[in-house]
Amino acid sequence: MNEEDSLPDFLMSRRGLLLAGGLAAGCTGLAAGGGDDHPRTPLEAANADLVTRFCRDWALRDVEKLVPYLADKLVYQMFEKRPDLIGVEAFRREVGPFLRDLARVEWDILRTFAIGQIVINERVDHFVARPGGRSMHFPIAGLFVVKDARIELWRDYGLPGGKPRMEVEKAEAG
Repeated sequence: MNEEDSLPDFLMSRRGLLLAGGLAAGCTGLAAGGGDDHPRTPLEAANADLVTRFCRDWALRDVEKLVPYLADKLVYQMFEKRPDLIGVEAFRREVGPFLRDLARVEWDILRTFAIGQIVINERVDHFVARPGGRSMHFPIAGLFVVKDARIELWRDYGLPGGKPRMEVEKAEAG
């Protein structure tokens, strides 16, 4: 166990995260698709609900509405090969201005799986720019670790075979 951040050491490495994510997805896939049909525990249901509400609240485009979902020592990797943001203040500094510059944010949540404190969702994130700006649409697999009803670790991964799209928003007719 990593004493500084209270996450298991294996969850702090990329290989460990992928392993945990793959195991969680595989196990929940069995449960959801014909394995032993295990119902979610109350903790799993609460964690999945918390992550779903967090993802939906991105549509508000207000970083202060997102912060209550996050642990103070949040570890967040926006996308692969990008350095981690550590802590809520780093999240505020990075995400706040980004959200303010957008016209709209929509995240389509396609599937959600939960095993204990681990939640994985498949989604398509839409970041819609103001006229003349660049909109981005990403198929994503999100891996979240929830502890004490707060997101402690969050990593997003592009889906293999997924096609990110970028487009320039048309200027308003004037």
